[in-house]
Amino acid sequence: MGGKAGAKKVVKKPVKRGAAKAAPRSALKVPGTAKLEKLGEVTAPSGKLAIFDVGLFPYLPRATLEPALVIAAVPVKKALPVFGRRVGVGRFAKCWDHVAVRLSAEPVAHTKKLGEAGVDFARLMLIDHTALDAWVHEDSLDGKADLMFWGRDAALAARRITAPATVEGYGWTNLTVAAATAKWDQLERVKAENHWLLASDLRPHSHHFHVLAAARASNQGAGAISVGGAEALLFFTSWGDGVFPIFLDSDADDRPVQIRIQLATDDSNAAMRAVNL
Repeated sequence: MGGKAGAKKVVKKPVKRGAAKAAPRSALKVPGTAKLEKLGEVTAPSGKLAIFDVGLFPYLPRATLEPALVIAAVPVKKALPVFGRRVGVGRFAKCWDHVAVRLSAEPVAHTKKLGEAGVDFARLMLIDHTALDAWVHEDSLDGKADLMFWGRDAALAARRITAPATVEGYGWTNLTVAAATAKWDQLERVKAENHWLLASDLRPHSHHFHVLAAARASNQGAGAISVGGAEALLFFTSWGDGVFPIFLDSDADDRPVQIRIQLATDDSNAAMRAVNL
């Protein structure tokens, strides 16, 4: 979430809504032996749950971002568990087949497409729609920031600027924002002078920083955070970027069972094969 990274071009597809139909096989059963895994819980006091790539937040004004959100109506007064099921077999067995917000324990009989989530930063956020007004994406909440860098010539740069080793490569944690920015400037200067190849990330302690840190530390790649009186959840798609369909799955009486984000698709499989030759 580097504060100095350049904006990426964002291409959004229009949301398509369709009538209820028989649930596709992926909504009912995933081949193999993969079990459901709990990623966390979300709450939506407004009754509206927004699903989108939160990495887009700093690049799009709120009014422009709004059409990119997939909004689902959910119960107001209870925590909603979020489960995922991995593909379980084959080359991409550890990737998520789908992630779903559970609304009831009934079996799925029908499904309706709610829309599509365009992902440019390999992550999706589940958050109360109104709580988005309280989201702090880039500014530090505690006046501190981390700086991390890694890559082919990171060790050379670390020796030059006396940076300690970290799990991700090299860098510092819990610096003041001013100190972290000064070290980032120093790093960029020696990188340019020596034509070194490395990547760096300046990370103010924002909501985005904290929920990403939680997701990186999780076996499920998911992190929870409290924002604006609601519990939100971020998770990594496990497929990288793409366009992922979102469905409302219902029982035989058309009562909502789950909001399902279908991550294993023909497109996501093709994209993963293309970068994993």
